[in-house]
Amino acid sequence: MPDETALDAGESYVGATLSRWAREQPTLLALQCESQTVCWAQLHRRVERLASRLHAELGVGCAVALDVSDPMSLIQAFLAVGRSGNRALVLDTAWPDAQRADIDRRTEPDRVLDSEVLSQWLAESEPVDIDSHPSAPLPTPDQPFYVGFTSGSTGVPKGYRRRHASWLASFELSRVLFALQPGDRVMAPGSLATSLHLYGVIQALQAGIAVVLVPRFRPRTVLQAMADHSVSALYGTPTQIKLLLQAAQRDSRAPLPDVRHLIISGAKWPDDTRQALRQPFPNAALTEFYGTSEMSFIALHNDQTRAPQGSVGRPVPGVEVRIGPSAQAPVATGERGRIWVRSALVFDGYECGGGDEIARDGDWLTVGDHGYLDDAGYLYLVGREKRMIVSSGLNLYPEEVEAWLLQHSGVSQAALLGLPDALRGQKVAAVIQSEASSVSAESLRQHCRLRFPASQVPKVWYFLEQWPLTQSGKTDFVALERWLRVVEAGTGPDKAIPT
Repeated sequence: MPDETALDAGESYVGATLSRWAREQPTLLALQCESQTVCWAQLHRRVERLASRLHAELGVGCAVALDVSDPMSLIQAFLAVGRSGNRALVLDTAWPDAQRADIDRRTEPDRVLDSEVLSQWLAESEPVDIDSHPSAPLPTPDQPFYVGFTSGSTGVPKGYRRRHASWLASFELSRVLFALQPGDRVMAPGSLATSLHLYGVIQALQAGIAVVLVPRFRPRTVLQAMADHSVSALYGTPTQIKLLLQAAQRDSRAPLPDVRHLIISGAKWPDDTRQALRQPFPNAALTEFYGTSEMSFIALHNDQTRAPQGSVGRPVPGVEVRIGPSAQAPVATGERGRIWVRSALVFDGYECGGGDEIARDGDWLTVGDHGYLDDAGYLYLVGREKRMIVSSGLNLYPEEVEAWLLQHSGVSQAALLGLPDALRGQKVAAVIQSEASSVSAESLRQHCRLRFPASQVPKVWYFLEQWPLTQSGKTDFVALERWLRVVEAGTGPDKAIPT
């Protein structure tokens, strides 16, 4: 089994430890997806053979698009592309054709590997002894190896590029923060086209820890797989964890005592539901971290280091945070402004896309998130520049009100959006998902008035039964805005409840 001794010399790229685990635990499980299993020796052999083939065809420094839906194949291809000295563009197979065509046009990949081609290559590589085949040169830490794409929840996905060194630094931090142990089994039950899930899988494999995969996120299927394969650590978004909790409660499922870690990112976990997690996951420690695809880990808190209500925790070791219009002009403690980060974990740059909210100031980076630090060094988020609503000349951060609405016992989802308004410039609209018949616009309006001035209370309320989500389990704000435009134009079912 893997231990905590120093890594072998030369283990300086993502996937470099596979040779170690192939020597030390060759027949033990590395990957499992339903009935498919791959041991460490098989995983190493397949990655090396695929990498040699890619290097022979492309050389180094090329973009290889992975258009693969099967998670088992995708992981092997991803590791092979990085091993070959090239960069893997992990495409979302759920993108509409027009969006996929736009991504292809903007990234211009040198090679596309789809499921059919990859299946053939993997079948051909299986019986070959890697020692008899020329290996690709070892990658260096500074080589780009991965291009991921943001969820597109507020617009067109951006392609962010990472070097081996940034993920290796994140792996070391994960080892300390998450305390995964030999014998753990990790699951990240979402689309591997999102950085959270892909990172969780690759970080486990780098550490010699087995990974259990599922083809798609279905709560009952995920819970059953967790029970069948003794999953002990789960990476997920708050939405996914809530859906698992609801499914477990609805089906009166037996608890899963093997689960020791719930690692959550993507949004704040409601404090009032932490205790409810004890029923399905009685032994699980909850870790929440705030980060972005471009900056990796920024702040964290867990059951031992509980942050004050509304905070995302203190910056993690090695990460510096400043608040202000620029990194060189920080504001006073408690004042709001752009969040600037400096660390070894940040991304290399964009393969495609970007925006005015993304900026660098020397070694410092901001992606347009706004927040503040308190006297104890805790970080609080107030919102994103891109989602900020300007109404009657006042700046409103929707995320603050959304988080408060989610504290209402009858609200399962909430989103605030700005609608054109001749008087105010924008009027604040709230879209709510609720399963409680007692929840009304007036009750939610009163709930908001407990914390916010009248200028921040939504002026119009909508109730929506089917909540739109991106592949990564986040609210799809583009779809919500499209729905609102239809309702406002009077061409759809009018569910608005005006003040």
